[in-house]
Amino acid sequence: MTTGVAICADLASHGLDPEVVSASLEDDGVPAAIVPGPCGRASAGDWAEWDRVVLAVCPEGPSDDEIRSRARRAGADAAVGAARIDAVEASSHGPDDRRDERAAAVLRARTAGLAAAPPSPPDAFRMALPAGKVSRRSLLSSAGVRYLPVATVGEVGCRGSVACGLCVDACPVSAIGRGARVPEVDKETCIGCGACVSACPVDGAARLPGADLVRFEAEFERLAERVDGAGIVVRCAGSPPVPEDRLTGTWLPVDVPCLSILTPAWALSALAAGVRSIAFRGCGGECGANSPDRAMSTTRFVRESLALAGVADPEDRVRLLFPEDDELPAGPDPAELAPLGDPSVLGLREPGASEVALAALGAACGSLVGDGAPFGRVSFDADGCTMCGLCAGVCPTGAIRFDQGAVAASLELDRSACVGCGHCAAICPEGVLSVERGVDLEELGRGAEPLKRSPVARCRRCGEPVAPTAMLDRLRPLLDPAVLATTEGLCQRCRGRG
Repeated sequence: MTTGVAICADLASHGLDPEVVSASLEDDGVPAAIVPGPCGRASAGDWAEWDRVVLAVCPEGPSDDEIRSRARRAGADAAVGAARIDAVEASSHGPDDRRDERAAAVLRARTAGLAAAPPSPPDAFRMALPAGKVSRRSLLSSAGVRYLPVATVGEVGCRGSVACGLCVDACPVSAIGRGARVPEVDKETCIGCGACVSACPVDGAARLPGADLVRFEAEFERLAERVDGAGIVVRCAGSPPVPEDRLTGTWLPVDVPCLSILTPAWALSALAAGVRSIAFRGCGGECGANSPDRAMSTTRFVRESLALAGVADPEDRVRLLFPEDDELPAGPDPAELAPLGDPSVLGLREPGASEVALAALGAACGSLVGDGAPFGRVSFDADGCTMCGLCAGVCPTGAIRFDQGAVAASLELDRSACVGCGHCAAICPEGVLSVERGVDLEELGRGAEPLKRSPVARCRRCGEPVAPTAMLDRLRPLLDPAVLATTEGLCQRCRGRG
């Protein structure tokens, strides 16, 4: 599969040199071609030699909706067959004499992301009419139809509604319900924010076309390795452009459907990979997914984590930019901040990515509590536990593990795998588990540790395992003495024999 960049020739009238941008991409092994304007005529089917294409357009060029519609009509994937970059706006933050370099860097990264993105599921779109007026000709030709990406769940590896359901809990508009086997998505309710993608512990189980984490990892990696002294601004699709005086220095954009897709790993991994500073640009109070609250709690957790790692300027490293705050003064130039880490640690899948990044940043001790934490802190009363194993059965990440062998039963907890969902606490019949969002940094990386171990009682007739003695001790006072006398010490099969 080949991915190339089509550069609109009219960018020359906006302060960019298409020839320089194209040469920079070609030198890096990215196929590029300059196409005659206006770029509004560009179509994904115009470059048959490429399987996927990034369109570097002018501000007046086609919208994302138009690109998806044209890709669909050309027989390409509506989400990853073609992608649009406003090269003028994307290169606007930084010195004028390096604008072509910034445009090439953004296009190079977006090409890597597009190449890494898996094909979209066939049922992952819904059709809608444009928000404005539609001509009769456009309506009859379907040229004005929009193809809006929607989430899909359960295509690959889904652990099911009962054993997981994290996507159900994460959806801010309740578009995902607990189906009989796997969660079900209401396409008409889904707003395509991507919150389910980040919440899902299984790569590929929850999908949003064009918004897979592997795509963003590829983009972050290219930006981190190639542009020294720049910051990254992660922009919500519904946010207005960031004023040029709001970000001092060089900044390169990564576009996301909504800030609801964010987790701490987006900032921690980027910083640990050497990015000087990262900013999140949201649409503010206009967001239908309530992303400002999530972005604020995520930012707070990251800043507190950086402080524990001894980083002196956490507020300059992680910035939150909403339109309501555009009059606030800008922070320092990212080039003035020293890089913190190693590009090899970059990842976005929680909770593992945050664990790796925190270790790389040197955050090895201290405790944090808050809704923005990607981890959960589990409190456990071993004396009251009956070793029933229900908690392990509903743990979506395998953080709690129950094993009943022939001799003993064991219950273990890997704290670094806990995402704080609270499913274990909700199902525990004895109420001996509680969970809060947070992390004890000293506990990360230890692996699975024992919570409780109990001998397994064996049947006095056949010798087969019956149950952990902790469970039998709990049940014994609740049973009628006559029943207890005839059933105690027998397995279920031998009880049926009388």
